[in-house]
Amino acid sequence: MRRAKLRIWGDEVKGRISPLIYGQFIEHMGRCIYGGIYEPGSALADERGFRRDVLDAMRALRIPILRYPGGCFSDEYHWRDGVGPRDQRPRYGEQFWTRQLNALNREDLAGPIGPPESNAFGTDEYLTLCAELGCQPYLNVNHGTGTPEEAAEWVAYCNRRSESPGEAKVVGVGNEVFGFWETGHCTGTEYGRHFLQFAERIREVDQGVKLLATGAPSAYGSFTSDLLRTAGPTMDYVSVHAFHPPVPGMRPLRDDEADYWSVVAGPYALIRSVDDVIADIDREFGPDSPVRVSFDEWNLWCAWEDCVATNYDLRAGLMFAGTFHRIHERVPRLEIAMIAQLVNMLGLIQTDGDRLFETAGCLVNRLYVEETLPLALGCEVDCETFDAPV
Repeated sequence: MRRAKLRIWGDEVKGRISPLIYGQFIEHMGRCIYGGIYEPGSALADERGFRRDVLDAMRALRIPILRYPGGCFSDEYHWRDGVGPRDQRPRYGEQFWTRQLNALNREDLAGPIGPPESNAFGTDEYLTLCAELGCQPYLNVNHGTGTPEEAAEWVAYCNRRSESPGEAKVVGVGNEVFGFWETGHCTGTEYGRHFLQFAERIREVDQGVKLLATGAPSAYGSFTSDLLRTAGPTMDYVSVHAFHPPVPGMRPLRDDEADYWSVVAGPYALIRSVDDVIADIDREFGPDSPVRVSFDEWNLWCAWEDCVATNYDLRAGLMFAGTFHRIHERVPRLEIAMIAQLVNMLGLIQTDGDRLFETAGCLVNRLYVEETLPLALGCEVDCETFDAPV
């Protein structure tokens, strides 16, 4: 019989676990919003267009913070398209994800993953959803095709909405700017200069906003270090994303022993990106820097088909649990974390017609939200090891 020993040191407090590490993320991608969260006219929807069963499942997660509208989608999103009378909002036949899948020669998935955009779900609907869930909004503003002025006006618009809990006090500038795929792609130094312009305009309308800059793991060279040298004192958080396996979209997950161990070991691969950013912050400003890390996209993502629908099994549930433990180990440096996405696609909650089910990942998330106490304690594990391709 295999045995493991776990020792917990009750007097060794590593730090306080931020409730924001159990955040979630929604994007105009696949059926995350349309056909998932928002389905006006459906017998399952309330008078506002939200699916009641999806709302119930989301409430059970006790979501503390909800990021919107992307993701890659956000770097082409103009918020005014999604406000005002719905019948007057512009409609678009394609969006970022339509073009991305076509460029990858996956025309079969371009429509399902990048559906036409009606803008029926926009800022007001998002803030109403946040109020319904009692969670904090996290706006990701358009760095790719937007301007600092547009971003500041969006923050001001949101903060005039009295029903928005906590107002829009967390704002990310751009998404994965380091990546060649991203609209607005540039170097860390160039992005740092842009970030300073966005920060100046946004803080003119609200000095209390916490600003996030998008960082990169070490595979992208000096991007994060260059960003920090250029704009570090202006930001509150550096955002970083990671999926397992490291290059998503390659092939479906196999039901074999090799993939089982790879998934279970996934948390150790995922957390490397966080450690890379923490190391960059330490090199530039030292370990006492007030700049924190936001791990605001993480998940298991193997094939592009997973962006249509997925079902996390037991091995994925173990990966989710392990990732939460790796996050706990990095307090207080790591203060925000979010699973990408929340509904359908890679989501914790899946719908199929009028049916809904909560995946193993969803159940693990609920367990940790409900049972985790606020302090991270020192511990030591003595057990067998295994090798896995991560």
